Amino acid sequence: MPNWVVAENSSCSCGAAGFSVRGKPLGRFFCHCLICQAVYNAPFADVTAFWAGSAHLRSDDQVVFKRYRLPPALQRGLCRSCGSPVLGFMRLAPFVRLLFVPTRNLKSTVGVPEASLHIFYHRRVDAVSDSLPKISGYWHSELAVTRLILSGATRSDM
Repeated sequence: MPNWVVAENSSCSCGAAGFSVRGKPLGRFFCHCLICQAVYNAPFADVTAFWAGSAHLRSDDQVVFKRYRLPPALQRGLCRSCGSPVLGFMRLAPFVRLLFVPTRNLKSTVGVPEASLHIFYHRRVDAVSDSLPKISGYWHSELAVTRLILSGATRSDM
């Protein structure tokens, strides 16, 4: 997997909420949770994770952040104009924050890894026929993403 993503001029689907990403991808996955289905208006979300410092929003006032469940939960940023997902942040500890970017929002996918797994598969709308692991259950899904991110954070080839 390439070691760095540089995606300048990335944005939501309408282009109003712009951002850039410069950083090491920690992993990529497909999330089938009910929140992602509702926010993305799709059967699942294709998400790439980075350290939070990898992102720079073009304009903070164009993105509204909302939590859909109690912390520690993803604080999802939606475009004020089109309502589509822009990016999300999750605080794991006082100085540890993660960035979750809808992969489709990245202007450049050079360096973006292939997806590694499906999470919250028990909430799927339709079966997916690929060879990726399909993780069901809340805690199993959370643990699988944690392992993926820890693996990406400690990978020496990055």
